[in-house]
Amino acid sequence: MQKFFWLFLVLIITLEARENPFKSLSSTEDVGKMTDIEEHIEEFKNISFTLPSSARILKSVTISFQNIDGSIGYEEKVLHHMVDWHHPLVLSHSIPVKEKVSVTPPVSSTTLSKEATEKIQSKISLLAPTPTIQEKREKPLVLAEGISFLLDENELILFTKDSKLRDFLVVDPYKIVLDFKRVRSFTTKTLPFLKSHFVSVTLGEHKDFYRLAILLDGHYRYDLQAFEGGYRIKLK
Repeated sequence: MQKFFWLFLVLIITLEARENPFKSLSSTEDVGKMTDIEEHIEEFKNISFTLPSSARILKSVTISFQNIDGSIGYEEKVLHHMVDWHHPLVLSHSIPVKEKVSVTPPVSSTTLSKEATEKIQSKISLLAPTPTIQEKREKPLVLAEGISFLLDENELILFTKDSKLRDFLVVDPYKIVLDFKRVRSFTTKTLPFLKSHFVSVTLGEHKDFYRLAILLDGHYRYDLQAFEGGYRIKLK
C-alpha cells in the first residue's frame, strides 16, 4: 500500500514540475517593458521670473540640479545688490559667440593724393546737413487749477502753492496721501499717469481741506521734500 502511495506522489510532482527548470521565469521579450520608461527632457535655454513689488535687495541665487547618478545637488551664489522689481530676472545659458573672420579687401593700385583727399572731405562736410539737437521737455500734467505734476521714474514733483497739513502712507493698495489747506472748491477727479511707480492721483474735497491720493504700483517707502512752489516725492 505504501508503494502505491509513494508512486502516486512522485507522479504528481513530475506533472507539476516545469519542463525546463533552467528557463527564466520571464522571457527576454518581456524584460524591460515596464521599467524601461524613457523620460523626455528638453534642453534648457532660458527662464525669466518677476520678483514681488516689496523686493529691494537681491541676497542670493540657489540652483538645484540632478547629477548623473540621480542624486540632487545645489549651488548657491551669494549676492548683495539692489534690484528693481519692475524688470524680470533672466537665467540663461552663456553660449559662446563665434568669432567673425574679417576679410581685408585688396588695396587698390590707384590711390588719391593727400591734397585730393582733403578737398573731397571738405566738400562732403559742406554738403552734409548739420544735425540739430532738440531738447525734449515734458509738460506738467494738470490735475486742477494750481495743481500739476511732473514724473521722472521714481520721483514725482507736485506744483502747488497751498500749505500742506499732513502726509502719510496707506496700504492695500499702496497710496501716498497728502492733505492741503482748502482755499477754494474742487470737484472730485482722477488723473492717470500711465507710468511705472506712479499709477494715478485722485483729488477729493473735504470740509476744511482737500486730499491728494497718489496710487502706487507696488510696495514703497517715500521721502518728501518741500521747495519753493511745491513738493518733491522720491520713492525707495
